[in-house]
Amino acid sequence: MNTIDIDAGGTFTDLVLRVDGQTVMKKAPTTQYDLSVCFLNVIEEGGRELEMELDQLLPKIDLVRYSTTVAMNRLIERKGPALGLITTEGQEDCILIGRGAQWVDGTTPSERRNLAIQQKPEPLIQREMIVGARERVDSLGKVVRPLDEAALRESIHYLVDKGVRGFVVSLLWSHVNPVHERRIKEIIREEYKDYTLGHLPVVLAGEVIGRLGEYQRTMTAVLDAYLFRAMQIELSGMWDTLRGYGYRGPFMMVHNSGGMAEVFKTDAVRTYSAGPVAGLIGSHHLAKKLGYRNVIASDVGGTSFDVGVVVDQNVRNYEFRPIIDQWMVGMTMLQTISIGAGAVRSPGSTSWWASGSRSARKAPVPTRARPATTREERSPPLPTPTWCWATWTPTSTSAAACSWTRPVRRTSSRPRSPTLWAYKYRKPPT
Repeated sequence: MNTIDIDAGGTFTDLVLRVDGQTVMKKAPTTQYDLSVCFLNVIEEGGRELEMELDQLLPKIDLVRYSTTVAMNRLIERKGPALGLITTEGQEDCILIGRGAQWVDGTTPSERRNLAIQQKPEPLIQREMIVGARERVDSLGKVVRPLDEAALRESIHYLVDKGVRGFVVSLLWSHVNPVHERRIKEIIREEYKDYTLGHLPVVLAGEVIGRLGEYQRTMTAVLDAYLFRAMQIELSGMWDTLRGYGYRGPFMMVHNSGGMAEVFKTDAVRTYSAGPVAGLIGSHHLAKKLGYRNVIASDVGGTSFDVGVVVDQNVRNYEFRPIIDQWMVGMTMLQTISIGAGAVRSPGSTSWWASGSRSARKAPVPTRARPATTREERSPPLPTPTWCWATWTPTSTSAAACSWTRPVRRTSSRPRSPTLWAYKYRKPPT
């Protein structure tokens, strides 16, 4: 079988191409502004190795498989759209309150012991972006209180006026009877047509995951909506490109459960950590061939550092209530750990450090795979792991104490460039 396997990371996009018994492995810089561009670039690199143009190569391909860490990267970087949440009236604070021990989700044991600095994560949806719908369905699916559509329309207008560019609808017991969730989606479509605001995405929690647990169900839908728009645009572009060059096979997305599905049958939330999961499964097969039973698989990228384990030649270590970044969700996925690369612990990303804060570990900026070419790109300058390292003198954590300085040590043979910089702390004037 002729196949194309692509993994898009925060810095590089990798390709394994198998055609007529030949195997080609190539790498291209990830184009953060549009993943369909690097997707096409890396296929072109593979075709060039085989001396084939795209219109010659793609008609011969039987299967395209695609995995990505971009979902997790976008979440770590907090680059999703402004979302609004519609929930049952009286339940507006559910995701803000969270579960009893929500403050420990996504933290290390040492961070949990330091109770003085503990705080809940910054919510993806602020309180003013959450409204209650006057409705109620009981645990048996019976409508106890009909949906007040007039009040709902006012709430929808309020959210759009506040800048919302996507909706999450999560009502009590919607996984038993979704009639009100579906009607809310219809009302949003009636109020805002395709030609007004670009067809605002509406994610229904009961469709994303039909499982008991209001907090997990809602957060799963929120994370799905957080990536919906970017995935929709980029994957549609990839699909159109493949079809334009004569590819007629399926386009499969790797899921974080270890399986795959057609791209248009994949919820965005299923792609969180899909890249590390694909790497873990690949490490499992490689270890099996080499005769190893217990393996630690790691992937050091420009934006995140991902780790998974193979235990007794088995990767089926599932999380049934996994933590994505700092939120518990209600789906099942293979166990991997992702942390933000860079900050104080690794100079691989540009980030910042605040005393007693987890932001340095949790909020990196993906490093570029190529040097800046214009003055605009150099302001502010972004270092990469192979260019320079960051030296820190933690005498102060004030924003005023951060200054730019030339690299003090080089870790690459790359020719010296005036655009290469690193962070350095200095003591602020008194």
